[in-house]
Amino acid sequence: MIDDSSAFDIAASGMAAQRLTMDVIAQNLANADVQRADGSIYHALRPSFEPASSDSGFAIASDFEIDPAFDDEATPAGVRFAGLVEAQSAPAYRLDPENPLAATSGPHKGYVEVADVDPIAQMVGMVAAGRAYDADLSALQTAKQMDTEAIDIEQL
Repeated sequence: MIDDSSAFDIAASGMAAQRLTMDVIAQNLANADVQRADGSIYHALRPSFEPASSDSGFAIASDFEIDPAFDDEATPAGVRFAGLVEAQSAPAYRLDPENPLAATSGPHKGYVEVADVDPIAQMVGMVAAGRAYDADLSALQTAKQMDTEAIDIEQL
């Protein structure tokens, strides 16, 4: 049986995980059509989580700020951030012969590499993360209500 503090920990870590997932999806969508000055392209990221009781270390990308809720090594239940996984998909190409970064020869002549971020898939992930967040919030509110009612019963 899960004690009250574990129920709160599980729900809170789930909410933090879903918020981080939504932040990563927002970053993917914001960079979907971006090409860096050096000609490299953005690769979509996906957060990876593990049970909070696991002893493996964190792998945090240097350019991404992590929610402080994931910095607590003593979290007894729930999930914790394990790292960001970069998509290894092939780039997409956009015809833009005027762009100085466009290929000058080969089969992609006149085309510019762009990130292969599927906005529809990202938005589906955003909706799913939002619904999971709402479910965690509901579980947290239910655990709080159960605690309140248990206190009321003890006082009788």
